[in-house]
Amino acid sequence: MIRVLIADDHNVFVEGIESLISGSPEIEVAQRCYSVSSVVEQLAHVAIDVVLLDISFPHIDDGLGLCEYITRTYPNTNVVALTMHDDASLIKRIVKKGAKGYLLKNTTKTELLQAIRTVYQGKPYFNEIITSILLHDGPKAKKSAAGVKPNLTPRESEVLMLMAQGLTTQQMAAQLFVSAKAVEFHRSSLLMKFSVPNTALLIKTAMEMQYID
Repeated sequence: MIRVLIADDHNVFVEGIESLISGSPEIEVAQRCYSVSSVVEQLAHVAIDVVLLDISFPHIDDGLGLCEYITRTYPNTNVVALTMHDDASLIKRIVKKGAKGYLLKNTTKTELLQAIRTVYQGKPYFNEIITSILLHDGPKAKKSAAGVKPNLTPRESEVLMLMAQGLTTQQMAAQLFVSAKAVEFHRSSLLMKFSVPNTALLIKTAMEMQYID
């Protein structure tokens, strides 16, 4: 049985995807997650084979960071991006983060099930539309603006402030009432957003950008 986790912050969409999968004898929806923290928590306790991930979850940087966290922390869990974005640069970015497949939200049931089965076998899945976008570099491809201050979620801002105070992962987890894995995810996301390799440079850069007084 292929165990699937659906990660999307729109309940109606999650229910729709689940209804498409429910008729398949070898695929089951094991978890439904409506927030990044929920995905992190569930993966720590439940073995998942395939994650269907909305890139904008709730923001693009969060989706990219979550994809990287999943593929790095759980190498046997395969990520399929399921999104409305057909931007070539975005497709390339999430593939770089480890996604094995990419589907648009107007996909068919047949294609969705095929993508799940394909990535479960360790193979990449990109349909003709996505392949064409990549080959032609996509009409909507955009380059990210250099020097733009990263957009942080409220939780990331909290973690950043606690890191600046010198708290350990366990101390931050206790103060925020989350798991240590959740704190580590937000730390990894911050490193990615600020494009720095370690905590010391993260704090330094955040201070220079006036995220920290």
